[in-house]
Amino acid sequence: MVDRDWRSSSTELASLLRDQILTGQLPPGSLFPSDRWLCETHGVGRSLVRAAVAVLRAEGLVVTRQGQDTRVRKVHPKRPIDMTGVVRIETRMPTAPEREAMADGPHDGIPVLVVWRTGDTQPTLLPGDRWMIPGPAVSSGEG
Repeated sequence: MVDRDWRSSSTELASLLRDQILTGQLPPGSLFPSDRWLCETHGVGRSLVRAAVAVLRAEGLVVTRQGQDTRVRKVHPKRPIDMTGVVRIETRMPTAPEREAMADGPHDGIPVLVVWRTGDTQPTLLPGDRWMIPGPAVSSGEG
């Protein structure tokens, strides 16, 4: 039986790189290693590296833009959604036009919260990595 080398799978390379991101070895906002460096360092082909990076992009861990360096996605502080008049909240992936229309919109792999409020004809789209749905109010014990 032959031991399987970790370098044979883009999933396994993505796992290694994911661990480096989550442990802070590749900190938020930093440049992500180049395809060439990853190929040379890990002894793999460019298509395998690109597949691994695509997995990380889909997970929202890295940001890639044509003509620019790949970066580890910045972590944004989350703000609570004002629940006044909210009828329904859904989550989904934004369309490309929606992503482009949002100021500093979500990168690939980041869902949006679709917030419907009473009287609105269109929902508000909020990047899912920057907003949260608040829990129930906590009683201060006074009263």
